[in-house]
Amino acid sequence: MRMERPSSRRKLNVIMNCVSPQHSHGRAATPENIWKVPAYLPYVQPPLTDAAVAAAEAKIGHKLPADYLNLLRQQNGGYIRYSLPDRVHDTIAGIGPRFPSLENFDWSECQEFVGFPLTGLVPFDGDGHWHLCLDYRHCKDAPAVTYVDIECDHETPVAASFKDYLGELKLDLGGDYVVEGVSDIHNIVAALSAALRVRFEPPDTYAHGYPVHSAPLGTKKNPEWVWVSPNQVLRGFVRTDDARYNELKDLMPGEASRFPEVPPDACILNATDAVIAKVLDACARSKIAVRPLREYVCIN
Repeated sequence: MRMERPSSRRKLNVIMNCVSPQHSHGRAATPENIWKVPAYLPYVQPPLTDAAVAAAEAKIGHKLPADYLNLLRQQNGGYIRYSLPDRVHDTIAGIGPRFPSLENFDWSECQEFVGFPLTGLVPFDGDGHWHLCLDYRHCKDAPAVTYVDIECDHETPVAASFKDYLGELKLDLGGDYVVEGVSDIHNIVAALSAALRVRFEPPDTYAHGYPVHSAPLGTKKNPEWVWVSPNQVLRGFVRTDDARYNELKDLMPGEASRFPEVPPDACILNATDAVIAKVLDACARSKIAVRPLREYVCIN
């Protein structure tokens, strides 16, 4: 259950009534804002039905938390925008026939490697070496959430309930900046190209499903980068070389905002740590107004 990501850090234009950036983790996760945009369609199950829920609960032998099902009724699994502090976690499995599926797991080959019982654990994220699980071992009707590390023979309680787990999730705001009112992203790219005296590469859509304009600012020995990308993108994507491309490509038509807290016509700017100050200076010289993303999502 893996994929890709970039990021960086710095602060600009602090707004009153916001908590300080080091403590600003964004708004609480809800069914409407938890899912990553664009959705990676190979990881999204068919729309959830009552029959599918009943079949899954019968298969795993437990009733699923209402808060979990509320998420899946909005989108039946996939990558999420939120994460757990100090842990790798970026996916919530849906219910259905495709990988990753909440109902398709088998502990038979793992139990011999750990000294704690795996029966009663239902993984909803993981890579085979570790798993984040609904934990029914101590309460068959209201599961806790537990992290298990198969390689290290270790388990760690995460939350007393799935609702509490949602409260533990944090939005990683990184070092992204927002440029509002962008009628044509190519104008921003051209202005930065001139101010920084660099040439942007052709936009890449393969990695994330939306165009990312990037330019190298460092050397081969010490590579540094600046990225510019739109906020408004396709709701879902599948790569053209995916075997199921024709089956999946039209499942989530239309557009949505990667950051719903930010105006749709904005673009997102970020850079590696060593050059972010240089990039922000180039924005100022080019009269490109930028604000830290965290100012849009900080808690009052």
